[in-house]
Amino acid sequence: MNNTIISSTKTLRVSWQDSVCVIDFHDETKSMNAFSKEILSDLDKVVSQALATPGIAGLVMTSSKPGCFSAGVDISIFGTLTSQKAGEEASSTLHALFQKFADANVPTIAAINGVCIGGGVELALACHYRICSSHHSTQLGLPEIQLGLLPGGGGTQRLPRVIGVAPALDLILTGKKVDAKKSLKLGLVSEVVPENQLVRRAVELCKTSQPIALEKKKSGLGFLGHMKSSELASLDMQKLALETNSIGRTIIERKTIEQIEKNTKGFYPAPKKALEAVMKGLSRPLSEGLKIEAKLFGDLVVTPESRSLVHIFRMITAAKKNPFDADAQKASRETVLDPLLKGETFVGMVGAGLMGSGIATVLSDKNIRCALLDRDGAGVQRGLKGVQSYFDERMKKRRIKKFDRDAALGRIIPTVNLSTFAGTPFVIEAVFEDLAVKHDMLKRCENAIEDENFVFASNTSSLPIGRIAAAARHPENVVGMHFFSPVPKMPLVEIITTDNTSPRAASAAFEIANKMGKNIIVVKDGPGFYTTRILAFLIAEALNILSEGASIEEIDQALERFGMPVGPITLLDEVGIDVGAHIIAVLKDAFAERIVIPPELNSIIAEDRKGRKNGRGFYTYVDGRKDKPDATIYKHLKHGDDRKRFDMKDIADRCMFVFMNEAARCLDEGIINTTETGDLGAIFGLGFPPFLGGPFHYAQQLGYARVSQTLTEMAQKYGPRFAPASHWTNSAR
Repeated sequence: MNNTIISSTKTLRVSWQDSVCVIDFHDETKSMNAFSKEILSDLDKVVSQALATPGIAGLVMTSSKPGCFSAGVDISIFGTLTSQKAGEEASSTLHALFQKFADANVPTIAAINGVCIGGGVELALACHYRICSSHHSTQLGLPEIQLGLLPGGGGTQRLPRVIGVAPALDLILTGKKVDAKKSLKLGLVSEVVPENQLVRRAVELCKTSQPIALEKKKSGLGFLGHMKSSELASLDMQKLALETNSIGRTIIERKTIEQIEKNTKGFYPAPKKALEAVMKGLSRPLSEGLKIEAKLFGDLVVTPESRSLVHIFRMITAAKKNPFDADAQKASRETVLDPLLKGETFVGMVGAGLMGSGIATVLSDKNIRCALLDRDGAGVQRGLKGVQSYFDERMKKRRIKKFDRDAALGRIIPTVNLSTFAGTPFVIEAVFEDLAVKHDMLKRCENAIEDENFVFASNTSSLPIGRIAAAARHPENVVGMHFFSPVPKMPLVEIITTDNTSPRAASAAFEIANKMGKNIIVVKDGPGFYTTRILAFLIAEALNILSEGASIEEIDQALERFGMPVGPITLLDEVGIDVGAHIIAVLKDAFAERIVIPPELNSIIAEDRKGRKNGRGFYTYVDGRKDKPDATIYKHLKHGDDRKRFDMKDIADRCMFVFMNEAARCLDEGIINTTETGDLGAIFGLGFPPFLGGPFHYAQQLGYARVSQTLTEMAQKYGPRFAPASHWTNSAR
């Protein structure tokens, strides 16, 4: 049986090394290994056959697919689980398969190289031992909570027994991944070895180790069995004492519940269910704990929150695919992307303000060189200071080393001279939101850059790209790239194309945004594009409600209770009242028959109220932090200090239905081409509640007929901005 391949499929390669069976998970049909129903069935058969083979000395589960041990369970499976019972049975089936690794009478070892998440970690936890490679791609985690689920393959039961309660809860409730070094420190793996020694070392361990019967360990103390005496000595004994007695566990549970409520605000059921599975399982045999996990997994898999989060995951995956044709992709790679990634050239970044320096920061962080231009040295230095503060903070948190920080700063070329841009194939412009200023910068770039086919990407939140491109010699090379502030944190980029934008230019913008790690939506040109347009209608509605007599805090609280991260009045202060008013004015020109703005806004702006940036807005500010609503605002409103009581649901409904309706109008007009684009943009650009899945997904949950009827009633009461878009009425038939 020495080094003999005994079977091979498109996903599993089985060989023998010195009486040790090595199962290589290598799905040739996909870029990542993921457990589909067919693969799980094949694995079940292969493991059963291997363990029944006379003379077997051990079993190693590994993967030769570069950078991937296992990406967990194929997400398409979740769509087939349409009842609580189906979810519970699926979890139990996974338990039964993984239990074969745990029950084996020979050592079973997971040899992990690359990404190992979800079901991959749960399979590894069922093995007697886990080792991993030191390769930078090795990351372990249980991300199911991000899908509104809990780990359903034994993760809530085995992980606390292996590494302890508190560390396990940290991984399960956050979904975060840990690298090889952290995995070793936690006790999640017992060894870290070079990638080229991984399988050999696993085979050696099989021949020198004995299987561990996890079920026979005392509940909650299983992690001690994997530790050396030196590691035991370094344990935090206070934490250990908490975890190994009922009173201590009660304290951990209470503190965890407090944190869950703070983080989720009651909108997400999965964290509490996961906590319940962990804590109940610790006081029971593993077999009973697995039954609890399966039952709770079944409860969660049919919740609307999980359906919404799975919907988002699918959208994110689909949005990573470049939507432009093969010729456009080839041309954009050859003329823009390849030279940038090889370090032969750089992105020209015009404007070193908050947006420009933020874009430069992310480009540098992703190993793309960037020339940062501003009109004078002081502006450039302010921009560089912002960049450095970002990398200094990462270094302080030990996410990067000083060498990495210095290398990142070295990838940014400060300049006040446009001649520096002579050889760049791609310019991102982030100057003031004024058409004349943008036209001037476009023309200056055309005069300074040698390649007349360079791509000019304008970062604007409201000005139509077609109007900017009208001043270009080659309007086909002008595209919009709408970043969101703060750029390093906000995950969305909105790429805007005109009828003249070439697929090559748009593809180049897409690929650069993709390399920056952003979620991307591609939209057609128009006032406010998609995200700014629908947000403006929401904020305008909030201002109308304020004018009608509602209080500032009441409006914000209503939308926060709906699930928005901040209320619309707070958001207007954050964006800047002057900026918001400018954007609404631009949209008013285009949609005068629908967008309604209370006239009192002008007198508020006349008092030089700009929001947080000058400490004067709808709220008061103390040391730069939002404090109380500024009651002096009310003197500008027709009801003065005599504020009325509004129903919170009515406030939220008015704001969200006008928001959803304008999103549907964008679909009707072709600004967006799919409901998925609309959902992705609203969630990652505007903070629409993820547990609702986006405005279109939420509308589907409500029922399009109900949405159309509600809008019709609102239109009769509040005006034509609520008249149902064609999408609702056509789809409701």
